[in-house]
Amino acid sequence: MDHATLELQSQRFLRELERSPHTVRAYGADLRHLTAWLAQAGQPLIPDSLDAYFAAHPAWATSTRHRKQTALERFCRWAVQRSLLDCDPTLRLERPVLPPSHPRGLRREEIERIFAAIPPAQGRDALLFRLVYETGLRIGEALGLHLSDLDLTRGDEHLTVLGKGGRRRTVLLDDPALVARLRRYLKTLAFTHGPLFQATKNGRGGPLRYQSVQARWQGYAAQAEVCCTLHQLRHSHATELVNGGVSLATIRKRLGHQHIQTTLRYAEISDGAADQELRQWRRQRH
Repeated sequence: MDHATLELQSQRFLRELERSPHTVRAYGADLRHLTAWLAQAGQPLIPDSLDAYFAAHPAWATSTRHRKQTALERFCRWAVQRSLLDCDPTLRLERPVLPPSHPRGLRREEIERIFAAIPPAQGRDALLFRLVYETGLRIGEALGLHLSDLDLTRGDEHLTVLGKGGRRRTVLLDDPALVARLRRYLKTLAFTHGPLFQATKNGRGGPLRYQSVQARWQGYAAQAEVCCTLHQLRHSHATELVNGGVSLATIRKRLGHQHIQTTLRYAEISDGAADQELRQWRRQRH
């Protein structure tokens, strides 16, 4: 693939990429940087050139190299699938190891400020984001919900969620206010099957796209003047559970984590819960 073709196909790849606008911009910048470097060095898109490209930038942080390599790998897989490349030149690249990140949750009052910015007419949006916040669902899991996954039997309200790796789990709907919102929402629907949250573009239903939902959330957050990503709703729910004394085993099941190590990241940021436990222990001794 010559440099002009690489630049042209990179633009096509970005147009077809179903990721957040921030990710699309970042991938675009990474691919343009690589294309410019290859053109200047007179190198084609082959494994040896990629080794030289990363070796020429030793000052990059691990996270920067990881992001750039991810963008390149996804582009190359995309190009191979469309017969634009005969083989994937990224296969022998060594994946940089990132240190485990610590998820950051927001306080409930900050989240509520964003909810208050959602217009009353946007009931679907309000319910979708509230559901993610009060249950800790991944946004993809929430968008994948069908009406048949919802059971509002009184006293046993729950969702059946298809999570990562095709693993199903049951998520208890333990918040009465959320259940009431769901019941009201169901009464407004003009359909009885299919996705729980459907698009209404041109008067026709269909599954909501992640990019559309992401843009809506960022718009509401901007109106509320609160910096909060959509995924932070899940982090905020988990942090509330930890600070409330819920066991890590229960939180792991709630969030659908495959490994307890993932859930342990939330325990490390629960200073309030740790302080409360220490005070209780001290009172018991005296």
